[in-house]
Amino acid sequence: MQPVDRDKYSARIIGQHLEGLRSGELRNRIVRAINEDDHKKATLLAPYVKQGPPPPVASVVNYTVSLAGEGTPILRINSMARNGEGAAMVANLAQDEYERIHESRQGKKHDTAIAFLEEQMTRSRNAETEIDNKVREFKRRHNLAFIADEKKDVADRKSQYQSAITQAQVEKLKIQSTLRQIIAIQGRVERATNAVKDNEHARANAETDKIKEYFEISAIEGYGNVQTLRQKLLDLETIRKEHEVKYLELHPKMSSNTRAIMELHRLLRLEVKTAIEDLTNRVSELASQEREFTKAMLAVQKESQKLDDIEVQILGMTREGLVHRTTYDQMLKRLNEVKVTRELPQDEDDPLRRGDVAMTPATPISPDKAAIRRTGILIFVACFILIPIGFEFIDNRIKSPWDVEVFIGRDLIAGIPKISTIKEADRPLIVGNELDDSLMESFRSMFSRIQMNSHVEYPKSMLITSAIPSEGKSLLAANLAYSCANHGRRTILIDFDLRRPGLHKFCGVSNDRGLLTLVNEINGEHDTEAERNALTEIYPNLYVLPSGGKTRAATEMLERPDFDILLNNLKKLCDILIIDSPPVGLFPDSMAMARKVDEVLFVTRYGKVARKVVKNLLMRMDETGANTLGVVLNDLPEKKTPGYYYAGYYGYGYFRYKYYNKYYGGRGEDEKAEKKAQAS
Repeated sequence: MQPVDRDKYSARIIGQHLEGLRSGELRNRIVRAINEDDHKKATLLAPYVKQGPPPPVASVVNYTVSLAGEGTPILRINSMARNGEGAAMVANLAQDEYERIHESRQGKKHDTAIAFLEEQMTRSRNAETEIDNKVREFKRRHNLAFIADEKKDVADRKSQYQSAITQAQVEKLKIQSTLRQIIAIQGRVERATNAVKDNEHARANAETDKIKEYFEISAIEGYGNVQTLRQKLLDLETIRKEHEVKYLELHPKMSSNTRAIMELHRLLRLEVKTAIEDLTNRVSELASQEREFTKAMLAVQKESQKLDDIEVQILGMTREGLVHRTTYDQMLKRLNEVKVTRELPQDEDDPLRRGDVAMTPATPISPDKAAIRRTGILIFVACFILIPIGFEFIDNRIKSPWDVEVFIGRDLIAGIPKISTIKEADRPLIVGNELDDSLMESFRSMFSRIQMNSHVEYPKSMLITSAIPSEGKSLLAANLAYSCANHGRRTILIDFDLRRPGLHKFCGVSNDRGLLTLVNEINGEHDTEAERNALTEIYPNLYVLPSGGKTRAATEMLERPDFDILLNNLKKLCDILIIDSPPVGLFPDSMAMARKVDEVLFVTRYGKVARKVVKNLLMRMDETGANTLGVVLNDLPEKKTPGYYYAGYYGYGYFRYKYYNKYYGGRGEDEKAEKKAQAS
């Protein structure tokens, strides 16, 4: 196809063309065009005629469509067939048929769009008209021609009621304050009168002073006859002051003046009482007004809320109508655009053009021998180089003698097969109780290899340790001790796992007395009597020394001189001292103990610990000066179990666990039966 201007085509339109070129409709039209033309059909199926009946055209037509080009995209059609003529024919037919489909769709697309837009416009107009009618009916039903005016009227009334309530409350507060002042003055007048009630002249003077306080209150000063009575009181006071200069208190004129003043006091009290009653009544009136206005306010608020609800409903309907109106306007604008677009030339609307005619290729593209060769090389490299290296990085745990002898760089002392037929509690007694002949042979091989690798004369001490728990060091220590005893070596097995001792359990001895109690009891150089008494013989030539308790201060105990004395005394009592210790990768006990023993045997379990971890631990032990004999690989699967041939001076090799069972299986059963018969 011809290049398409990217500025005129969005990614969506390009995607539509890709979808159309890849559609089943186009494929069916190509197949139909070939079937209807005998020449085209014969050209496409010519390579198949020699092989017999040709296949259907639909199964032979094969083409792909891709987007190529930078800047302006090109829709490229790639056709594949068994002959070049057929491939070129299919590619050209794809262009022809899609061009017809595209031209047909262009006309239908505009007509469909116009019909759709007109239908949507009609719906929007009808919906808008329906909503306008609903709004008018709603306003008529609620008698609301103009809701804004109704809301303004309600708001004005609400403001007036609120103002009246506030005024009543303020005036009521003022009157109540005035009443409190008047009552307070009444109390002071009463107290002044009672203070000098026996002296009429003094009482008149005292009352006059207090009654004058009434005149400071505007509500009393301007009430009734108070102003007139006040003036009379002032006149009597003036006359009294003149008489006081001339006469004594009991003079008739003074007495007459006093009585006149007292009468004025009485009249003033009556006026005050009446004023208080009027003010109290006024407070009641104001309270009643406040209640009435409050009631009216509540009614107005309810009316306001009702109007708000009505307004919300009207606004909702109005907005809905506006949405339909906006939709109508948009549809009308789009309809005009579509009508204008329909009248424009098609080349301006869609610049998709037919490209170059497909030419018959000169050479086939398949099979590509060079590509096949490259693929084979890549598969070989991936299968035999990259994948093994990847597995090496993913799983680098110890799983073979190569890991021990080459990567770690240590001697492989023995490989102990996986023990699955013996209960876990009985596994430390495999050699002692002769539970499995082939497994016993593995431990004999381990003893022999230790003899070959060891350069330390008897008596000597040997530490058994591992990197982490559950690697079988206690199992190996126990069975190695039994093997040493069977070979005539006086052996002592010590439980140095002071955090989690366990040797005493399978030996059936008490852990109340042992290594810890001996270290705490001895003091300096001594004979071996204490150590001899602490040992328990569990097998001919085999003695066990349990831990004697638990402690986390093992390293502190190792630094005591008494421990070295104890270790030397124990070596005097045996040929070989086998010490079962905690994992060296978790606790420092084994690392510290490795410096004090003659030899170290490292146990690791198949597929349990990374090679790098074991190598680093052994290097750290070497830095302490420990003499590491080698590594025992425990729990090996059957096909990976190493051992040694009995070849004397001719060397050693490997044997399979199952081969030993096959060779000695029947004989072992006969020997066991014979032993049971002799025992009975």
